[in-house]
Amino acid sequence: MIESIEQFDAVVIGGGVIGCSIAWRLGQAGMRIAVLERGSVGVEASRAAGGILSPLAEADRADDFFRLCMASRAMYADFARELRDASGIDIEYRTEGIIYLALTEEDEEELDRRWEWQHRAGLNVKRLNAECVRKLEPHVNEKLRWALKFPDDHQVNNLRLAKALEMAAQKSHVTFLTHTEATSLLFDGSSVRGVKTHRNELRTDTVIIAAGSWSTQHLEPVESQDFHIVPVRGQMLAIEMPAPPIQHVVYSCRAYLVPRLSGYLIAGSTTEHVGYDKRVTAGGVNSIIQRAIEIAPGLTEQAMIETWAGLRPKATPAQDEGDWPVLGESPHTRGLIYATGHYRNGILLTPITAKAISEFVLRGESSFNIRPFSPKRFTADLSL
Repeated sequence: MIESIEQFDAVVIGGGVIGCSIAWRLGQAGMRIAVLERGSVGVEASRAAGGILSPLAEADRADDFFRLCMASRAMYADFARELRDASGIDIEYRTEGIIYLALTEEDEEELDRRWEWQHRAGLNVKRLNAECVRKLEPHVNEKLRWALKFPDDHQVNNLRLAKALEMAAQKSHVTFLTHTEATSLLFDGSSVRGVKTHRNELRTDTVIIAAGSWSTQHLEPVESQDFHIVPVRGQMLAIEMPAPPIQHVVYSCRAYLVPRLSGYLIAGSTTEHVGYDKRVTAGGVNSIIQRAIEIAPGLTEQAMIETWAGLRPKATPAQDEGDWPVLGESPHTRGLIYATGHYRNGILLTPITAKAISEFVLRGESSFNIRPFSPKRFTADLSL
């Protein structure tokens, strides 16, 4: 039974960091915005992330996706300051950098490839010998051969980021409707006209789908869906910080450790195609522990604090070689805009996604070229 009908300038479906950041930007512009969230704000992929901002450490080549990630990372210092002023919450933006370890011969080959193309491109990557690394991080494995350091790859506390975005959006008069699932979209011909939930209707001519792994469930007609967003489970755990504390984000080719200011390490992660199953498993935790100990053997003596799992939203079919997000208007429905499929890069891409999508809503175009990430890339007819 429909209890009410409300009018908004735009409705955002999804209350993670992507949805909240877009809502905040549109609220700042004076629009009347509603955020529909099927559960609580920021508790799905946003909560399960590590908060690593690492376009260089994880890049194998310079393509459109790499440029998107680099542009977003460049925005983060100002974004963090603005968000603190707007919300009163420090998102713990840290600039110590990332150290990527070569522990085996295979690791050396992979890091050599990364060093060669990034060094030739003039990017800020440093090659460190084992002695230098141990001065920076005494806990690393004695089997270390050498490492790369990425001084410009940083981190934030993703839990604090999600809360800050929610607070900033609320102060910009955004309406949050939590524990409220979008059951269907309302259409007028080929244009969107609103969203229906189990208890009300929200009328609008702009709907932004930012619902992570749930973005393509039961909304657009099946015949209009050129792609789907599928969940990929990532299990993680928190470990007591050793003394002296680890300062940098530390990578191997199999795992990572992320230090938090509150005195623990995040270790991750698994990559599992198991549908919407968010269980933490013994096998998953065991694999993370073994890989974390490979990075820093002394962690065998540290207490395990917490385990959790989240579902990363991945676009399929993959029409490109990367794990690219879906950003832009549906080729079939006017006013239906996607901001989803960020997979392992939702935290990193939050500032640029908020900027690009809010500009598109407000002006019909973005100052950053998001055409390579458009839903139109999945269609057979590229003229759409």
